[in-house]
Amino acid sequence: MILNKKRSQKKSTLTTADSHLMLKMVTSYSIFLLIIVLLGIFLYTSALKNMKSRFQVQNRALLTNSILLLDKDFQVIEVFSRQLLQNTDFWTISTCENSTERAFRTSALSLQDYLAKSIYPDTLLPLQDFYIYFQNTGQILSPNVITARNMFYSGIKKYAKDEYDMWLEQLTNSNYYGKMLLMDRYISVPNNHFYLYTVDLDALTYRSTEASVTYIMDEQQIADLFREIEFYNSGYLVACDESGQIMFSLSEWNRDFSLTPPVIDLGTLRSLQYDSDFATYKPNGASMLVSRSVSAENGWTYYLVQPEDAVYEELERYQLGYQLILVLALLGGMYIVFTLSRKNVAPIVELGAELQVVTEEKSQLQEVVDKQKPIIAGSYVRQLFNGSISSEDEMLYIKDYLELYGESLSYNVIYAVAYNNSENAGEGGTGSAFLSPENFESIMQASLREYFGEPFYCHSPAPRAYALLLACDSSDADILIMSAQETTIKLHEYLLDTYGIWMFAGIGHTTDSLMNVWEAYQQAVEAVSYTTKNYIFFPYEIIKKDSNAFYYPPELSTKLIHFITTGNKPQVLELFGLIHQENIEERSLPVNLLQFLMQDIRNTLLKARFALPAGTDSEGVAALDKQFNEHLSFKLCEDLALALCNLFQNGTDDKNLAATIEKYIMANYRDPSLCLNKISDEFQISESYFSHMFKEKTGANFSVYLENIRMNEAARLIRETDANVSELYIEVGYNNPATFRRAFKKNYGVTPSSMKESAGGRS
Repeated sequence: MILNKKRSQKKSTLTTADSHLMLKMVTSYSIFLLIIVLLGIFLYTSALKNMKSRFQVQNRALLTNSILLLDKDFQVIEVFSRQLLQNTDFWTISTCENSTERAFRTSALSLQDYLAKSIYPDTLLPLQDFYIYFQNTGQILSPNVITARNMFYSGIKKYAKDEYDMWLEQLTNSNYYGKMLLMDRYISVPNNHFYLYTVDLDALTYRSTEASVTYIMDEQQIADLFREIEFYNSGYLVACDESGQIMFSLSEWNRDFSLTPPVIDLGTLRSLQYDSDFATYKPNGASMLVSRSVSAENGWTYYLVQPEDAVYEELERYQLGYQLILVLALLGGMYIVFTLSRKNVAPIVELGAELQVVTEEKSQLQEVVDKQKPIIAGSYVRQLFNGSISSEDEMLYIKDYLELYGESLSYNVIYAVAYNNSENAGEGGTGSAFLSPENFESIMQASLREYFGEPFYCHSPAPRAYALLLACDSSDADILIMSAQETTIKLHEYLLDTYGIWMFAGIGHTTDSLMNVWEAYQQAVEAVSYTTKNYIFFPYEIIKKDSNAFYYPPELSTKLIHFITTGNKPQVLELFGLIHQENIEERSLPVNLLQFLMQDIRNTLLKARFALPAGTDSEGVAALDKQFNEHLSFKLCEDLALALCNLFQNGTDDKNLAATIEKYIMANYRDPSLCLNKISDEFQISESYFSHMFKEKTGANFSVYLENIRMNEAARLIRETDANVSELYIEVGYNNPATFRRAFKKNYGVTPSSMKESAGGRS
């Protein structure tokens, strides 16, 4: 009994010593944990303070970009007006004193035809109409009419009779030139406004024109240039000239006509004290943030007014999550404190040493890979341009290797040719005559990389020729060609002024499939042939197609044989679609040329037929040979190509595939990452083929089909459940609340919260 008591005391003593040590370690780690928690709180509060500044800077950037777009439109207007001054018919009309003169009528009809064919006002500008007023004869000329000014005002436009003198004053008085004048006094259009913008032609030439060009600006089209800017219901944008006269204003009313336009207090906005073009003021007690920006084109000042509450709108839904994370961090930290206090950290140190060795080995290996990466990437780009990619898996690997990341991307190709034969460069430049071929190549590669930026994918198929792969988000696909044109012109001016190098470039059609980039490359190569010193950049889409010759270059024949022999049916269909569009839709070939075209295609198919390997299914070959003897048609050529694909490689059976994919979408629509690429990976089919097949089977594009499912489910949850509107976007597969609200309002005409209130009122 005595022995047992001693052992018990000894054990108690050891436990007490361990407890003291444990207490010290727990105290030390707890202090460290407390510092981390306090640091987290400090960072959170600092984020709140900086959020306002970031919000203003981001919106200022959006405002500046939108102003640049509008300024470019005004630049196009000036360019078009200058072109009018170079037209001899314009000067003939402006000097005529009587509209009955033969010279007037002949020149007026010629000028009207010129205006009707001009692409600038119709396609590039936010215009509703434009016309020229000739003061000597009192005549109005536009692409549609030639008439007297009073007949144009009252009979054609049907403007307000009492405002005729004011309208005429604005056309002839230079004090009104270069301003956007609201036209509500002449004519009122529901849910829209129009502005009268008259160009001072005398300021563009040394001669007196006795004429003016007037453009009718469409406010809704102007609003499209500023669509990236959020007004948050009560916000607005107003632009004024240097004298303080309002040129135009935009608000949420331009997107939802059921709202009331805000009251604009321009005098207060101009009198605010701005700090780095930012200010805050409180009209009617509500705090508003103001961002100011000045146009370098015309000196107009833009004021973007937004409610300050919008700064913290995105943060509200994170507050509960932040509190939960803080609690979990404390609990987890306490657990880690006790765990670290009980265990030896030696294994962690040992593991760290091993990790360091592995990291060093990986770093050395990465250096070797990085040296080889440009060569491999160049090889892949060349394969894309040549159309030699034979499988979707290979294409996905190349896309990943080239780091073409993005849920939805669009692609195009610029084909540029540079000439090292200019006699001199600009002031301070280096003439190209002093450049060796090596220096010339180095300059071109460096300049292309600098202006087109990273990632930089360039293939040089011949000396002084450069093909560049362009990639952008699908949302920017419409402006990709325009952006490429602007960059190309700037690069050309730099090369010409600095080195005396002339550069010409062509660009193809934008495509959403990397597998079809070879089409854009082929088109860009053809487009560059149309360039001149006056048109150094030429898009393929504006080439006038010659109906006296069919389009089937040798490159297409080679690609067709390649696609057939690799069993690539989607690319075969894509190529036949290109041939059909170029020859039948755009050129409208006569019957004799169409027969020659199909004979050439048939000869290509015969080459593929005699390339069939030994042992190919004899019955299939016999059936194919029988088809070759049928009446030659475009459909027969396509069927023969697909049959050859089947003989070279058995195709997959897509029966009921659309129905299977529909079930997959219904089961996974809540996944924010669900996209064309993910489905193509899941079912091992190409994106372009899936898109074509899905629309043919369901009658809708994939993106529209998925959005309809998500919107229907969102409406059901709002009407039938107590779902939290602020977190509803997560339930239906969105990872951005703003995108969800925009899609919901587009489909139902109201916001989710408005529908929730209406549903609550009915119940």
